[in-house]
Formats: sequence, structure tokens, C-alpha cells
Amino acid sequence: MKQRIVGPLLLPKTNRNIPEPDITGSGRLPAPGEHKPPGWRPSLLGTIPLPLFIGLITIFDLILPPPSQLGSGLRFEPAYLNAILYTVFVSITSFFVAYISLKSYLQTGFTVLLVLGSASLALGSTSILGTWLANLPGQLNAGITIVNTGGLCASIFHLAGGSTTSTGTSIENAPRVRKPLSIAAYVGVLSFTTLLTIASLDGIIPLFFVLGVGQTPLRMAVLGSSAALFAVSSVLFARLCFSSKSDTLYWYSLALGMTSIGTLAIFFGRAPGDPISWTGRTAQFLGGIYFLQAVLTAFRRPHPTPS
Repeated sequence: MKQRIVGPLLLPKTNRNIPEPDITGSGRLPAPGEHKPPGWRPSLLGTIPLPLFIGLITIFDLILPPPSQLGSGLRFEPAYLNAILYTVFVSITSFFVAYISLKSYLQTGFTVLLVLGSASLALGSTSILGTWLANLPGQLNAGITIVNTGGLCASIFHLAGGSTTSTGTSIENAPRVRKPLSIAAYVGVLSFTTLLTIASLDGIIPLFFVLGVGQTPLRMAVLGSSAALFAVSSVLFARLCFSSKSDTLYWYSLALGMTSIGTLAIFFGRAPGDPISWTGRTAQFLGGIYFLQAVLTAFRRPHPTPS
């Protein structure tokens, strides 16, 4: 049985030993426009990289030559370095967020947590597969296709979660259906990743990148859409953050913003390993750290123990 909750979402208590995340610092999602007491001050340090990365991308886009004229001296792409960094800063952090979101969903039943967990699982699984696959001979395009398409999928999930949360409307699933729904959602994401990988390797999906030419219009459309959706999601979570005075939502919105900037940088990139590419990758790596910070912040407040 599903219950539609409109307005403030009171997170139900649980007797489980798993700590319950405090999403807003008050234990619930506020309704839009709800007044909160003053005194909350976000850390401005986390916002500094946003304009910095935007400025760097703009400068590099103005001074770098087109792909056909880009010399090898302007490319830095050691074997497996990008895959290792993506695994550590994007995939592992995404898997951790997906795990915590799943645990929280099983306790509270709020589907928005399942949606955000699915987004993290999609981003993490496609990033780790695509970046390692791109290092194999002749598989650069397949790896890029997997990573970029997975990013688009994750951005769609995040937009859905942000839209649901910002309107103060969510669905609370009954305890008996939470486990089957969570299994279906996560297995569905992993199945999508598997099918995407097979289709990319078999050449079923049109080319995303051509050596010596650069990215194709299809890749540019995918990257542009992903960057836009991540940006909108960031704004939605930021609005809720400032209405609820939540450190968790603050870092989550910044993480989405950094991911959007990183994706946008790849959109303007000339070739893998050029200065724009590494600027975008660094932004995405920082976004992964912000995602982790958001999750850790949710559990930082003390939770009462039963007497």
C-alpha cells in the first residue's frame, strides 16, 4: 500500500541499529516556503571551486586550438590514470551513497531515497566500466559512450529526485514492498549498465568519439543534456537546502553543481587528456568528494539511543 505525503515529511523512527540520516538537520523535509529559525550558516569554502572551474574552462576554450591542430604536448593521458581516479573519486563514492540511500529507504520507505540511490548506482557503475574499458585497444569510443550515457541516466534520476523533493511531495512505501522495489530498482540499473556495455562494444550505438576528429554531435547532445539536468537538479536541492537549513542538502547541491561543470567541460574538450578534459575531470572528482561529505553530514548529528 502506498501513501502519498504532501507537505512536511516526518521521517519515521526505527528500532534498527542502523543510524537514521538527518536529512535536514531536523529529521524531516520541510514544505516549500516553511520558515526556519535563523542561525544556520553554510560553509562558503565549498562554493569557491564553482566559479574557479568555470573560469578555467572558459580560458582554455578560448586559447586551445581545434582537435585537428591539438599537438601531443597539450595532451596528458597516461594509461589507466583516468580509470584509477574515476574509480576512487566517482565510482566508490557513488557506490557508498547508493548503499546509504538504500539503507535509508528500507527504513523510511520514501521513494525519493531510492531514486537518488539509483542515480548514484548508475553513475558509479558506468564510470568504473567505461573508464577501464577505454584503456583497451580500440575501445576508446565504447568507454566514452558508456560513461557519457550513464551520466545522462544519473542526471535524469537526480532531476526526478530533486523535483519530487522540492515540491514537498513524496511517496512512502509500505514495509512489505520496500525490499522488492529496491531490488527491482538496483537490478534494473545494473541491467541497464550491462546492456549499455554490450551495445557499445558491439557498435550498436552510434559513435560518440572519433580519433583525430573529436566528439560527434550525438555525444555533444548527451553531454549538454546531462550538464543541464545536473545543473537544474543542483538548483532544486539548493532551494530546499536554504529553506531547510540543511548541511546535507547543501553539500549535495554543490556536488551536483560540480558534476554539471565537469560534464560541461567535457562538452568543450578537444581530445581526451587535454587541459579542458582534466579540468572537467577534476571538477567531477571534487563532486564525488562533495557527495561523500553530504552523506557523512547526514550521520554527524547525534541520534538518541533507546533506554
